[in-house]
Formats: sequence, C-alpha cells, structure tokens
Amino acid sequence: MKALWVGLGLLAASCAHFNRAEPRTTAPVIEAAPAVPEETATFKVVTYNLHGEPAGPVARALSTTRAIRGADWVLLQEVEAHPDETAPRAVRIARLLGMGAVYAPGYGLGDGGSHGVALLSRYPLKEIRIIELPRKFVVINSARRVAIGATAMVGGLEIRIYSVHLDNRLNPAERREQLGPVIDDAKGYFKLPTIIAGDVNTSPFCWALHLLPLPCAIQDDRLESFVRRHGFDTPVVGSGPTSPFLDMRLDAIYTRGFEVYEYGVARRVKVSDHLPLWAQMRLAGR
Repeated sequence: MKALWVGLGLLAASCAHFNRAEPRTTAPVIEAAPAVPEETATFKVVTYNLHGEPAGPVARALSTTRAIRGADWVLLQEVEAHPDETAPRAVRIARLLGMGAVYAPGYGLGDGGSHGVALLSRYPLKEIRIIELPRKFVVINSARRVAIGATAMVGGLEIRIYSVHLDNRLNPAERREQLGPVIDDAKGYFKLPTIIAGDVNTSPFCWALHLLPLPCAIQDDRLESFVRRHGFDTPVVGSGPTSPFLDMRLDAIYTRGFEVYEYGVARRVKVSDHLPLWAQMRLAGR
C-alpha cells in the first residue's frame, strides 16, 4: 500500500507540466446590451459549460431551443477568447442574442488567448466584480479560477448574479472553500435577490491525491448543504444529469429571494460535453 501511495505521488509530480498558464491579461471584457427590455415579473436563467466550443453553434442552440431561448441571463463556463477572432466568444454569442456580456479570463491558452467564464445579460449591469477563487493544485489542469459577480438593473429592481466554475478533482471541503468567496461577496448584497449558477463539478467521486477517483456520491449534497446554510435555496436538485458522461449532475443554480417554478435540462442540445441547465423564476412573495 505504501508503494502505491508513493507511486501516485510521483505520478502527481510528473503531471505538473500539464497545468495551465496565466492569462496574458486578467482584465474583463465588458459590452453593454444594445437595448433595455421592459421590466418583467418573471426571469429565465441558463447556465452552460461550453467546453471551448465556437460561438456560432452555441448561439444557435441558445436562440432556437425552446426551453432555453429568450433567457434573461446566460452564464457560461469554459468559454474562450482567441487573438485571431474578432472578439471573445462570449461577446460574439451575446451580440447574436441581442444581449450584453462580461467575459473574465481564467487561464491562458497557447495561442495567446484565454479560457474563462462569462455573464450574458439582457439588462444593464453595474458593480461588476471579478472574484479570484482559491487556487487548488489538482495535479492535471490546475489553473487560475475566477467567478463573475454583477448587479442587473431591471427597471427599479436590482438583482445580483454570479457565474462560477469550480475545479473538478476537489473533495467536498475544498469545493466549499473554493465557492466561499462568491458566498462572501453575496453577503454584501443580502438585500438583493441573488442567483449563483455555473459548473460546480459535483461529480459522484471523491479524490485521492486529486488524481484517483473514489466513488462517494456526497459532493452535491455537501455543497448544497453549504449554500443553504448561507441563505440560498437549491431549487433545481431534481434536474437530473447535466453531463451525458456517467449521467453526472455537474451544474447548479442556487437562488435567494426567488421562487423557481419550472426548471430542466435541454437534453437535445449536443454542442458541448455538458447540457444547458435552465430555470424559470419569479421574485419570492410576488
């Protein structure tokens, strides 16, 4: 057994060169929505990990798939920017959908581009904040992780929104710690209805040395308990898988001050290795 752990340690050390570079710039790219829609009583939120896919197919899926088209906010993870393209892909998707966008680079790519998260909005945004998440050495693909927080202005109403992407090979306590800065930021907006959504990577595994998967099936329960302790609801726990691989539920939408009355997974969208998760909601008590 000791030899096994030593071998795994040596393997982990040898994998260090597979980790991700820093981005050339950490500055966000922000583009305002071209028009301000009328105030509404209900909202649709979509979160989607793009796995680095091009803007065109993603925008087509978001605009033509009944369950997810017309979203008020689209939260993207693993969305890229490349120097030979006219704008970050998140911005190009937003333009095709008639939305505004915030793109935040996470880590750098070999061509000088970047890979990060985005928040697309039909409504004007203010108090935009790029939140550095605790960096975890996960052996392969260790990288700088960020979340985006912004306040959407819906007529006279303000709504706080976060787009997040957590590391894959984390154990429950580390996953809670990595989400912690987002929860802390949201505490500063405790009077606002709030949405936290993204790829939280709650696979049914725990990890030995951040490398060897061990079935445990507690990742989602532990993270959901954590956000509930901090005043958030977990309204989409019955969504089913958001990844066709091993039918894993990797993505989540957490809310505060909302009543979610419909949600689901757009299972026919095959653009990425994830499936879009969506929720329709209204302000609580209205």
